[in-house]
Formats: sequence, C-alpha cells, structure tokens
Amino acid sequence: MTASAAGSGGSLKSLLRSQRWLQPVFKTVNNARCRAWDLVHGVDTYGDIPLASLDFKSKHKSPGLEYQSHHPSITRSAIRALPIQHENYSFVDIGCGKGRVLLVASEFPFRRIVGVEFAPMLAEIARRNLKSYRGKRQKYAAIEVITADATEYELAPEPQVLYFFSPFERSLLDQIVENIEDSFRRSPRDLLVLFSGVIPMRDHAFGRRPQYERLERGRHADVYRHRS
Repeated sequence: MTASAAGSGGSLKSLLRSQRWLQPVFKTVNNARCRAWDLVHGVDTYGDIPLASLDFKSKHKSPGLEYQSHHPSITRSAIRALPIQHENYSFVDIGCGKGRVLLVASEFPFRRIVGVEFAPMLAEIARRNLKSYRGKRQKYAAIEVITADATEYELAPEPQVLYFFSPFERSLLDQIVENIEDSFRRSPRDLLVLFSGVIPMRDHAFGRRPQYERLERGRHADVYRHRS
C-alpha cells in the first residue's frame, strides 16, 4: 500500500467516525465481534452493565460507572506497546468487571495478574471466566480476582502496570490516585498506568498531574509513567 493510499484510508476512517448517525452502526459491529470472541473462548465478558442494576450495597456504588470493555484486540495492542519487559511487572486491573482485560493480559508473561472489583456479582463472573477460558495464546494462568473497593485496595510494593477503563467518576478517581501516590511514597518503583476512556477523563485522571509523564496518547488509551 502506498503512503497516499494509507493516508486516504485513514482519512476515510476518520470521516466515517465523525458521522454521528454511524455511531450505532459501529457499536453494533463491535458488539457482534465481542460476542463472537466470547463464544470462541468459552466466556461471558460481553455487555454493558449499569451498577444500579446489580443487587449489592456500597457507598461508592453511585460514583461507579457501568461495566464496559473494549474489544480484546484493542487491549492487546495497548499492552503489547508498553515499554517494559512484561515478566518484571505485575498487572492490576482496577475495576475488572467480568475480567476480559485480565484474560487478554494473560497472553503476556506478567509476574502477576490481579483484578480488583467491588461488585460481588461481577467478580464472581470474572472468576468463572478464568476457569472456562479457552485461549491458545495464554502465557499466565494464575490470575487472582479480589472483591474489594478500589479506594481500600493496597497495591503491592513491586513494579506494576495499573489498568483503568474509566471505571469511576472524577471524585472517586481522585481518591484512588491519592492512594496510588501514598503507595509510591512508601515504596518507590517503576509504575505505569494504562488508562482507557475519553480524553477529558484521561487528562483529569493522570494527564494533569505533573508526577506522571505521558508516554503515549492513542485513540483509545493513554500510557503514563510515574516520574521518579
């Protein structure tokens, strides 16, 4: 493909995405792809689930946002692009929902993989998915799902990649970031953040904080590294 052809292809994609009337079409196609991935891999990770529809109590239920997840190919590309040796880092998904990101992360040789989810029903679905998952690319199978409020979860003092998919409203996210800072002050180490969501949320969460260096801005996610 020539550079001009590639450029025109990119322009065409950008033009199509800018048409609001096409957004439902893109969502329908993406949902179909996600359903197909679930069927192939024997799991249940598809769907948008509002927390209000789940029967559990938590003071942070209202500030939490609904369960969503990208198609695995998007998450896979983001993790692959991290500037690290995966085996030297643990991977922690804050607000892991049904565990799709954990399953994709298991394709990489991380030291540990942990999901943190405060909705017991979602955490249990994630554990079932870990058991039923049929993935030929899997390099790490000992994944842990912890049912806990993210504001109370204590990070292990080791090099880490922290993953967020815009799981909280801003006030709650600020509290979680402060907890991360407390952990870093106690145990300085290499700490990266892979944050997916709309750009204003990315900027509010980590982009505006001088202690975080933005390594990459992608269409779906930013990568940040905590400054030493």
